[in-house]
Parts: sequence; C-alpha cells; structure tokens
Amino acid sequence: MRSSFAVFAAIAAASLAATPLVMGASNAFATQDSANVVAMPALVTPIDVVTVPAPVQAETCTRKVRVVYAGYGSEGCAR
Repeated sequence: MRSSFAVFAAIAAASLAATPLVMGASNAFATQDSANVVAMPALVTPIDVVTVPAPVQAETCTRKVRVVYAGYGSEGCAR
C-alpha cells in the first residue's frame, strides 16, 4: 500500500515540476506571425429576416376533439 502511494506521489510531483518546463518550451517553439501579412476586410452582405405567418386553414369539422397522450396535445375531428 505504501509503495503504490509513493509511486503516485512521485508521479504527481514530477508532473508539477515538469509543467513550467513544458510550457516554456512550447512558448519558445511558437512561431511569430510574419510582418508582411495583410489583413483584408471581409465582404459582409446584410440579410433581411422577415417572419411569415402560417396560412389560416378553414375549419372542416363540426365537432372538434382534443386528445392528450403522454404530455402531447393534438386536435382533430371527431368522426
């Protein structure tokens, strides 16, 4: 039990010690953007969004029934 705890503690300590070294190395190998890169403006096309109401359907039922099943409601005609 103590040897497994010692191995775990050693791995945790090694990872804590290695983190600054890895971060420093990744920053050292990072490349700078070249100075001759020119940023071009992107063409933006505005789009008009309009809500369209659904067409109203004519009622063809003489008797209307509402069925509720498992939380979903639907309306239909009684036959």
